[in-house]
Amino acid sequence: MQKQIQIRIRKIKKSFNQLINRIIFFGKMSIILLIVFFTVLFMIGKPIRTNIEELFTAPEESMISGQVSKEEFLEIMIPIAKQAQVDYGIRPSVLVAQAALESNWGNSDLSQQSNNYFGIKGNSSGEQYATKEFTQEKWQSVQASFRTYDSVSESVDDYAKLIKNGTSWNADLYSGVINAGHYKDAALALQKAGYATDPDYANKLIRIIEQYALYELDT
Repeated sequence: MQKQIQIRIRKIKKSFNQLINRIIFFGKMSIILLIVFFTVLFMIGKPIRTNIEELFTAPEESMISGQVSKEEFLEIMIPIAKQAQVDYGIRPSVLVAQAALESNWGNSDLSQQSNNYFGIKGNSSGEQYATKEFTQEKWQSVQASFRTYDSVSESVDDYAKLIKNGTSWNADLYSGVINAGHYKDAALALQKAGYATDPDYANKLIRIIEQYALYELDT
């Protein structure tokens, strides 16, 4: 009789242990499933939140800040350059190449802090930045005043107006850029008009255009 009781007790303990193990197993599975569920939910919800943010924040303002890759820079600048072509007849390949060269692909202090992507100088009350000028057959560091803009688009618009309308003392200063039939001719016209003091300015623009196939934007 006592032996039967002991056998029954062992069976009860075994059943109890099996029940505990099952509870622990299902508990672990539940935790894993919850983790997977919330991970999937987060991944699904992330692009939705990003899209909502983009509705209220212009891409140019949200992306060109901090360190910018060349791919990011092109993604932002190309659509704006194409619009400038429609509005002002500016060749997109040259515009994008100039913006890249003048702003170090959107990473210069001038572009980051003043949204100035073309090195356009301002009056004496403008923001002062260190820059290099090629004078007397050598490069010299100088402090100069530059214009400040509220956005990338505003900077591009001001540049496009300068190329289209020229300066107050010469309305046709950059007419060669507008009328050029090829991006190489437009780059050379910019250098000839004195847009920059760099004696290799046109070649640098041409290299950027050809390296990144920006000439495809002109068609």
